[in-house]
Amino acid sequence: MQFYQLQAFIKVAEKRSFSRAAEDIFLSQSTVSTHIGSLEKHFGQKLFDRLGKEVTLTPFGEKLFYWAREMIKMRDMALWDLKEWTGKTEGNIHIAASTVPAQFMAPFLISYFVKKYPGIQFTLTQNSSEIVADCLLKGDADLGMLGEKYYSEKIEYIPFLDEKLVLITPADVVFNNPISITEVLDYPFIFRKPGSGTQAVVEKIFKKENIDISRLNVVAYFNNVQSIKQGVKEGVGVSIISEIAAMDYSHSSLINYYHLKELKNRRSFYFAYNRQKTLAPYIQEFISLGRDWPL
Repeated sequence: MQFYQLQAFIKVAEKRSFSRAAEDIFLSQSTVSTHIGSLEKHFGQKLFDRLGKEVTLTPFGEKLFYWAREMIKMRDMALWDLKEWTGKTEGNIHIAASTVPAQFMAPFLISYFVKKYPGIQFTLTQNSSEIVADCLLKGDADLGMLGEKYYSEKIEYIPFLDEKLVLITPADVVFNNPISITEVLDYPFIFRKPGSGTQAVVEKIFKKENIDISRLNVVAYFNNVQSIKQGVKEGVGVSIISEIAAMDYSHSSLINYYHLKELKNRRSFYFAYNRQKTLAPYIQEFISLGRDWPL
């Protein structure tokens, strides 16, 4: 019995599928099947029942699932505790992040972390904040980075960065700074698609100011902030995005950005994880670094 066999077993149990497990841990389906077969031979017990397209744990499989997770957790803790003597670190962190953290925060944190702990491998996937939260609930990611809270009763949220949303305009559109949202209601707007943390905050602003969002001249919905910035640069319209995301285009004089009078408070970005999942010590270290890192 090897740790990599147990890890494959855990992933199949979580995904209820050999193919989805193989995809998640970057192995072929035949290799995953071989690992499960080796465990079944070792224990002399069947681990899964095949029910249609999905698999379910047998009674023995359920018992092994508990102990397999405990063994992997103890292995991770032991390796982390011994790293000062061995000089080695190993582990995998799958981060699901919403657009702004995925593009403008996570790469910097990962770069710093792997220089300090070169044995840790990362997988970074980008989705809307709502889908990131769904990934955490389903066990498809170890850690989330997002700007809006969903399923707070099941997901733990740890704030790590505060910032503001700003209005961005084409470079030839000039306003006084700060500006009221009521001054730009007649301009064409580009919005994020629903499910975005940024879009959720924008909608709250309009509701608070008693502005019917249907009054706006919305010319486009884009699914990522980079496309929005490019659209604004090309004169498609104005938009409201994260200040961090606006800085590079603004510093290059490709767009202008303005603070909004209605946005006196800063919004938080969060690390998030499923409360039912015990975090490996290196994931806890990554969170700690993120909270201290001056992004």
